Amino acid sequence: THQNGSFGVHHRHRHHPTHNRRKHSSHHHHAHAPLRLNSDDNSNISDPSSLPLPPPSVVCLGEALWDSLPSGIYLGGAPSNVAVHLASLFQSSSHHHPSTSSHSHHPTVAIAACLGNDQLGKEAHRRLSIKGVRVDYIQYHHEWETGMATAIIDENGDATYEFNTPAAWDGLCLEDRLLDLILKNDKGQQSTKVFVMGTIAGRLKNDHGATSLTTLMTIRNNAPEGSVVLDVNLRSPWYTPETVLKLAQGAAKEGSESSEEKSPKKLALLKLNEEELCILEQWCGRKDTPSDGKQEGNGLTGSILKHRMEQLATSLNAQRVCITRGKDGAALLCNGSATVEFYENAGYSSLTTTINNDGDTVGAGDAFLAALVTSLFIQKESP
Repeated sequence: THQNGSFGVHHRHRHHPTHNRRKHSSHHHHAHAPLRLNSDDNSNISDPSSLPLPPPSVVCLGEALWDSLPSGIYLGGAPSNVAVHLASLFQSSSHHHPSTSSHSHHPTVAIAACLGNDQLGKEAHRRLSIKGVRVDYIQYHHEWETGMATAIIDENGDATYEFNTPAAWDGLCLEDRLLDLILKNDKGQQSTKVFVMGTIAGRLKNDHGATSLTTLMTIRNNAPEGSVVLDVNLRSPWYTPETVLKLAQGAAKEGSESSEEKSPKKLALLKLNEEELCILEQWCGRKDTPSDGKQEGNGLTGSILKHRMEQLATSLNAQRVCITRGKDGAALLCNGSATVEFYENAGYSSLTTTINNDGDTVGAGDAFLAALVTSLFIQKESP
């Protein structure tokens, strides 16, 4: 479901060949009107040459693109969605608790994405900025256009998406300003606490001159231990087991001497849904797991699920694993040095009413992840 006033970001369907495609509803409620370009108003676009800002508390890396639907064109891409939700949560928190922040400044979120040097890119920049997302880490590609995902609706109302390929978001480069965020962490200065990335931005690997996967892998492998959040998005045909597992597991620094640096750094959090859980278990060599996430007694609750999540956390080098289960809520495993903590929530009946009443659940996972990141890593609340 959309948060109140969905910040003008239309969230992406998560289609996967292992489950039925979600019907595209003509009754989706978008809190922002379809795209109308403001060609003359650049007043909200920040000037990167202005005084240097402190490092953002959170950086979301990956795709910023437009979803072209029968009802209009909407800004999307999972990292962009998460960034906009985080910005709203941070602004809300600073208004309600101005004196309780543990930081010398209110938390901020930046998006590190590559846009085309075109009108759609400028409009994406403008909209992200006015929603409170820092845009000083946005890049522009000199050749590729801003990403567009066009929804193709069949006679049954099922939607599939066609991407322009390659698109600007395939060309995210490892600029010095991104590397500086990692270095500032090493120097113990006011620093970026969380790097949020998804798997889809690495879709082209190194093909067609794409650079996004290399950039994400470098951040994944060199950011401080327990600072990277990986959101698994398996969207056919834009993934391979090798790429997803590399992003999750990480790699040790080349030429490392110390025992600490010989081991890949752990993810702070791995987030995936129940279907992706089964797929990743199979990729990790688990042969005894159910292939259908909907079957009765398949281990999606309680001690069996906890055991499955513990094994996945070990296989994929993660301190925490979160499994989302749609209307059935979510489960969170926190694998501490001394103890393993497991939490689950069966969902909320009030949301079920909304969903049954033709509510729009698109992008609920992005809103959920933003709230989870805020709680665990910014406010440092107990789950």
